[in-house]
Amino acid sequence: MAKRYTRQEFLDRLWSEIKRGRPLVMTGAGNGIAAKFIERGGVDILGVYNTGYFRMQGYGSLAGMLPMADANEMVYQIGRREVLPQVKEVPVVAGVNGVDVLRDMRLFLEDIRRIGFSGVHNFPTVAWFDGEFRKTLEATGLGYQHEIDMLNIAHELDMLTVGYAFNEEDTVRLIKGADPDIYIFHAGITRGGSTGYAGGSSLEDMARRTQAMYEIAKKLKPDIILLAHGAALVNPEDAQYLLDHTDCHGVQLGSSIERMAIEVPLQERAAAFKATHFPEQGRRW
Repeated sequence: MAKRYTRQEFLDRLWSEIKRGRPLVMTGAGNGIAAKFIERGGVDILGVYNTGYFRMQGYGSLAGMLPMADANEMVYQIGRREVLPQVKEVPVVAGVNGVDVLRDMRLFLEDIRRIGFSGVHNFPTVAWFDGEFRKTLEATGLGYQHEIDMLNIAHELDMLTVGYAFNEEDTVRLIKGADPDIYIFHAGITRGGSTGYAGGSSLEDMARRTQAMYEIAKKLKPDIILLAHGAALVNPEDAQYLLDHTDCHGVQLGSSIERMAIEVPLQERAAAFKATHFPEQGRRW
């Protein structure tokens, strides 16, 4: 069963890696076998997200942003029954839908802490929406402030907090309002693979936009941990580029570790088995 960490113990682990000159790697884990072997790969944080479930079922990540299932219940059950039992030492965080009007959020966070989660992340998030739909959500009491409030409750419960933002306005709201331990600029849905986005920004543009958000975040909280995510971050070489061209302390991976790690290798392995043949001599029929 996953080890539980206090917020300070969690932070100490992360800063110890950073001070040793080792970039952080945070990944999603959509099921137990993913969690088991990702941990063996030496990552620093595992996250359980409703998107991880959909990715591991062969669907695009944005399925997790649509009203197909109860996001918080899904994360709770995947964590309790699949991921947490397989993890030994790596801290695990829960992707929590803070805009969940059907739950007492404090009770829910107390419960996920009890079963073994050591932190929370505001995902799924209304920050991914923009335009008139986002304005309407905010105007009708279903806005980003619920996520900020959720992170603050988690902080009070001594859990590490991870914050997503997609633009400057939400970055400022997030850091001023929730004081998260980790800030992640979400650069957009990961491109590539069977269900990735074919367009999106280049790696160079992603680095530029990410660094611009980091500059804002660092002014508001100089000691914040910064991770890069999404868009053109697909391969380890992309991660290195972002480490070289931004102030990130590491990367957060979802599609690029969960589905892309198995799509091609699984297809190739199946094809290799199918390519076997009967011997030319000595058939027994």
